[in-house]
Amino acid sequence: MEIEGNVFSGMNVAEEYLKMNQYQRKIKDITGFKPFPGTLNLRSSKEEIKNTLSQVDSVRISSFSSEGEEYSGVDVYPATVQGHDAAVLRMDVTDYGPEVVEIVAKNKLRKALDIQDGDKIKVDVKNNLQSGSS
Repeated sequence: MEIEGNVFSGMNVAEEYLKMNQYQRKIKDITGFKPFPGTLNLRSSKEEIKNTLSQVDSVRISSFSSEGEEYSGVDVYPATVQGHDAAVLRMDVTDYGPEVVEIVAKNKLRKALDIQDGDKIKVDVKNNLQSGSS
């Protein structure tokens, strides 16, 4: 199942969250890689995203508290982007609308794929999970 869309710059908020041990450990358990602290943002149609993600399995990372702060739950969909292992993240709380997906990978995808804002890419969302811990 594929999602195709255009890359755009985000708000640099994901970096803070992806540096947290709770998210890093759980994403690694699900995908097999420690995520680079940042996401690649992709704008597509909300219909394409909804249709694709409704047909594949995800692993849930439950919301949690740390040092008096509440952190959002996340649905993790293992994927690949041009041969790079990745995952689509769908956060319970986000500043983006339903037409946006955030993608994590082991490396910074912008650099690894030499892509810029406006470039069109395809994300292959897998329907088989490596592991299933949340």
